Amino acid sequence: MQFEGNGVTTRIWILRHGRSTLNDAQTFQGCGAQSELTDEGMRSAQAAGERLRGEGIEVIYASPLRRASQSAELVRATLQADGQEPQLETDAALREMELPGWEGLRYEAVRQHDAEKYRQFRESPANFSLRDPALGEVWPVLELEQRVHRFLSTIVRKDAGKNILLVTHGGPASILLLAALRLPVRCFHAVQVMHGGLSCVSVQRWPDRMKVEVLNEIGHLDADLPKLKEGKSGLRLLLVASDASECHIELEEPLAQMLERLPIHRALAADHDGVITAMRLLKYRRRSTIETCTATGLRSAVDRQLIRQRPDELVNMLITGRGELLSAVVKRAMRWDEMDTPTSLDTCLGLTIVHLARASEQPVLQAVNTYRMAGATAGGMA
Repeated sequence: MQFEGNGVTTRIWILRHGRSTLNDAQTFQGCGAQSELTDEGMRSAQAAGERLRGEGIEVIYASPLRRASQSAELVRATLQADGQEPQLETDAALREMELPGWEGLRYEAVRQHDAEKYRQFRESPANFSLRDPALGEVWPVLELEQRVHRFLSTIVRKDAGKNILLVTHGGPASILLLAALRLPVRCFHAVQVMHGGLSCVSVQRWPDRMKVEVLNEIGHLDADLPKLKEGKSGLRLLLVASDASECHIELEEPLAQMLERLPIHRALAADHDGVITAMRLLKYRRRSTIETCTATGLRSAVDRQLIRQRPDELVNMLITGRGELLSAVVKRAMRWDEMDTPTSLDTCLGLTIVHLARASEQPVLQAVNTYRMAGATAGGMA
């Protein structure tokens, strides 16, 4: 295996473009170039630029597809207004996956008329293939993975030590995050990236020294939590680490205000510090009950909640405890603890969210370390 990087930390921010005209039309876009940003999409790109003002972005790489290049231009203009001059380049490696035969079709039409291929795309992305009239059979997700990995290897070498922004699409963003989490491509649909959402990956060496610092941050979009991908029911885990951290004081107040607006059905704390953290987070909620439990009891409580869950209800469960324990809870909930390759996950800097829709469906990691203060990072590589 070839390793890239010289030991310095390269910080890579990832922005999924704002909503586009074909997103609103519920249509597969792929590498189609006809879609462009809606007014909402333009506002979200500008908001992302505002959020990135304090991150020292030096280079911006963007997909050449219009909806992404528009987003990149709006981010750059916002940074320029703040006196920054990041270099902007387009790179075809960041374009969306090729979807021959599906591009321009509505989601519902594909689900109805190409049901078997759609099922394969959702359940077995590593084996998903389509027929291209010019090239024959193609494997969209696998080919996207190869393309994005080559690009990542190049920029880690070329821009070592810099703060970089990639403005891209849902597919490439998911592949980048899977690489940092050390997850295989079969987990392609297990990570959520919203339009206008920001993620951050730190890299010391590709491919074995990477870490997700932030996943799917959307506070700049005036949204409390990411939208649920699979319906509006199931169990949603809201995890906040109790480990001592300089940024926790700044984190607790916005989190407490958000939790005041959100129904919290259960609150579990795994240790003394977890209880203190839960009390601070729930300080605006009257008559909140905090259940205390051991690490083993915490995992059992999640399992029992899933068993007794009604199919039409959504339960929000707040969990506090040490970051190492919460990372283990996430891996278990996501079914990553059974994988051969150890998953890299640090949950000590903010709010981490997992959505478990139904036992038969793949869990979704909706966010990692959101509501973190601007400029805070996860520190050294694990």
